[in-house]
Amino acid sequence: MRKRKYIVLIIYDVVDNKTRSRLVKCLERYGVRVQKSAFEALLTQAQCARLAHDSSRIIDESVDSLRIYTLDDILNIYTWGIGERKEQDCIIL
Repeated sequence: MRKRKYIVLIIYDVVDNKTRSRLVKCLERYGVRVQKSAFEALLTQAQCARLAHDSSRIIDESVDSLRIYTLDDILNIYTWGIGERKEQDCIIL
């Protein structure tokens, strides 16, 4: 039986260049860069959990931001993030 995979979108804003380079190398193990600060991947739930764990160990939570969006289907979107989230954020899919 195949494990279900989800489209995962990873968006980040990292202040330090060295930290950003380390994060990019980490994210490249999971997916492909689709924009300067955005990656896309096709992952199982376990892989997504490992991605969140690995990437959160790299960034500085006091100044950096990391968002992981797991797209299940049109109605079920799961998010995980580090850094301040502004209330006016709007997600359009």
